[in-house]
Amino acid sequence: MQLSKRYRLIEPLGEGGMGVVWRAYDELLDRTVAIKEVRYAGVGEAKRAELNRRTIREARAAGRLDHPSVVVVHDVVEEDGRPWIVMQLVRSRSLAQVVREQGPLRPAQAALIGGRVLDALRAAHATGVLHRDVKPENVLLADDGRVVLTDFGIASLEAEVGLTASGGLVGTPAYMPPERLNGEQARPESDLWSLGATLYAAVEGEPPFKRESWAATMAAVLRDEPEPPARAGALTPVIMGLLRRDPGARMPAEEAARLLHEAAINAPGDPRQATAAQDPRQATATRDPRQAVTGEDPRQTATGATGLPTSDGQAYPTAGEPRTTARQRPRRGKTLWITLPAVAVAAALGTGGTLLYTNRTAPTPSPTPTPSTGTTSPAPTPARTVPAGWRTFTSPAGRFSIAMPAGWQATKSPTRDSISIKGPDSPGTMKVEWTTPEVRWKRPEQAWFALEKEIRAKGEFQDYTRIGITPVRYRGRAAADWEFTRMRGGQLIHVINRGFHTADGRPFALYWETTESRWDQDRHYFDKFARTFRPL
Repeated sequence: MQLSKRYRLIEPLGEGGMGVVWRAYDELLDRTVAIKEVRYAGVGEAKRAELNRRTIREARAAGRLDHPSVVVVHDVVEEDGRPWIVMQLVRSRSLAQVVREQGPLRPAQAALIGGRVLDALRAAHATGVLHRDVKPENVLLADDGRVVLTDFGIASLEAEVGLTASGGLVGTPAYMPPERLNGEQARPESDLWSLGATLYAAVEGEPPFKRESWAATMAAVLRDEPEPPARAGALTPVIMGLLRRDPGARMPAEEAARLLHEAAINAPGDPRQATAAQDPRQATATRDPRQAVTGEDPRQTATGATGLPTSDGQAYPTAGEPRTTARQRPRRGKTLWITLPAVAVAAALGTGGTLLYTNRTAPTPSPTPTPSTGTTSPAPTPARTVPAGWRTFTSPAGRFSIAMPAGWQATKSPTRDSISIKGPDSPGTMKVEWTTPEVRWKRPEQAWFALEKEIRAKGEFQDYTRIGITPVRYRGRAAADWEFTRMRGGQLIHVINRGFHTADGRPFALYWETTESRWDQDRHYFDKFARTFRPL
């Protein structure tokens, strides 16, 4: 079968609850890729069409992520009434497979892996992308030494479907935070909870709330406190901090990153063996700098797939692996190894020694808020860089500055506390509004839900479709992005509206709209406007 007259499907690599991952060949660029065929079963045609549209949009959003620990999304196509997500093919095994085959990891090894996953999550959260399905099956330990998080933009829609027609829960409840199981909106803290459960499983061999059935597992997540891990060592504080039931009391991302870094570099004993597999027979002398966390020669490490071997030994972003009911006995097999860039190795090692971890922080990371209070932990504000060809505009009335492209003009609204920025290069409009709302809100997403309810009740937007109301981090503070489409003047308009309070309590909204046909082409304008906005 061929997709989009370009991608030739070769063989299925794995199948999960929501689709099939194929090994495929990109005939245009002459490369092998992984393609996820997304299937929504048990829903009506109208709902399936809506889910398909949103899957494509979220996958495209994930495709904008540029981070070494995020699987690259190359393309998104729709064929035969289904979305097909074209991704980088990663030669790897999943963390779940490694734990099944070799037993629980040492704390320092799990800390290194957790640090990389957290790094990817922070980079995604900074751009408003949530994962919603962090679990060992979605953490790939690549044969080239990387730790890669897969299923961004895909897992989010799968999880949203919730229950299938047969009543089965989509996803793995053992790694879902209690607020998700209670039907609340996902938020960055939800991904952090799932990371805590993943780290717990990495060092203990199974997640903290695993029970005999899915229903019992769900009940345990909602009701029970996690049993403190027995093998976690220095990882115990970060695991328990991430598994706090109240999202507002959950350990912030920056504190978790610091503790993971310390747990990785301060492991007791020989650092060359501190992160080897549990079987002491696998802890041999380090012979290659790439063996930083294994003690086994990577040249002797066979290439394999994520859960399901393939004829050519290639691996792929996981589509959900078979689950076992009992932990398998650790056995000798392929050992994990993780590489780092040569510059990072030199900086960390100095005159010699073995590198265990480098804290490769995501670009301009933001701290995690306490949603119930809106407070944040201190973090430096990144310096503003005005894009080439842009200039800075200052609004005395709004007490802010923002950069805009050459040739674009800013106009103050005569009736509202807002300015509009338009230009010749796009049909889009950027609006900055600082109108004080009538109702105070603690969480920015509350304002959008309230406004959406009012607009729906009044029927003010024709053919309105919500794409998402998502909590995000912006300039070190809690914010929320409201993305939707609606018809206006016979055209489908696509909007993203970011709401937040400044440090001194002033409410702002950064609103970008353009035609749906130009959305992908023009989305970068919003990113640049938001990056250069500064309150005065």
